Amino acid sequence: MFDESIKDKYFKTYANCIPVKGASRSLICDVQRGSYDFITNDLYDILLDQSNAPIKDILSFYGDENEEVLLEYFDFLHSREYIFFCDPHELDLFPDLDLSWHSPSLLTNAIIDVGINFQHNFVKLFKEIEALGCKAIQIRFFRPTELTEVADILKLLEKTSIISIELFLPFIFNLNNTELYQLVLSNLRINMLVFHSAPRENYFDVKEEFNAKVIVTSQKINDESHCGVISKEYFTINIESFTESLNYNSCLNRKISIDQYGYIKNCPSLNITYGHTENDSLSSVIDSAQFTSYWKINKDQIEICKDCEFRYICTDCRAYTSNNNLYSKPAKCGYNPYTETWD
Repeated sequence: MFDESIKDKYFKTYANCIPVKGASRSLICDVQRGSYDFITNDLYDILLDQSNAPIKDILSFYGDENEEVLLEYFDFLHSREYIFFCDPHELDLFPDLDLSWHSPSLLTNAIIDVGINFQHNFVKLFKEIEALGCKAIQIRFFRPTELTEVADILKLLEKTSIISIELFLPFIFNLNNTELYQLVLSNLRINMLVFHSAPRENYFDVKEEFNAKVIVTSQKINDESHCGVISKEYFTINIESFTESLNYNSCLNRKISIDQYGYIKNCPSLNITYGHTENDSLSSVIDSAQFTSYWKINKDQIEICKDCEFRYICTDCRAYTSNNNLYSKPAKCGYNPYTETWD
């Protein structure tokens, strides 16, 4: 039951709870707890437009016929710890979060694809990637690969500042749990290991105490075209990713990719290349204004995405778009923000 004495109070939204307006509904994202709730667009407007008015004035503004609904709104927000009540002189004591995004690294993440037609010079690549301040690497193998080869590649990263490694490997039929455990436990910077093209899902009995997430999928990943899928499973809610998505592209910002043939790209699935690892340095590529222009395409510039309530917690794809326009919706996104439905 709503406390009547609260009507003389003002409300303040917790700084870590950020409303995002969509075409037909809104979200309130808790970037500290990593969660969100749906709210109506009317409630979004109240949170943004009525934050300097006492509760009683807000109730009066919307009329007696809406008072019960409004009190339920405030009760919901308060119970979920999205808002708190205070006196007017306290409002300025709680400043909003700084929603700008900065990174000391020229690169934050890199993708290296491995195929059958080209042999990467991993020593050179890792040295260049580390020199640019990159902390996360994803290596995707499209050809049959043994764990001994993977282990040899990972040894090259042992004395680097890389802190996060993701691996995509074709399913290995003769692999046993002992070999898997040895690889993961001896390389604690692995945070995800995906075995693709498996005969069935969840083939291995994976220990829960692993720091790494081990996934076995029957999806066939033979080249970079598997990428670009937009799904609720890939939503990320924290202050760093939220502010990056607010200001930059959530997929391509501070990213560099090396395709399976050694060509340097923003993303392996994009057609534009900026040189080859045998002849060009990564540092010279990221000095290109054309290369970094992709970093700045945020969701507020993309058709349909700009009307989506999930836009700041979602991934993106500029390689596969709905009408081959650089600013159109990702082709592999099945969400319609106007009907609130997923295909």
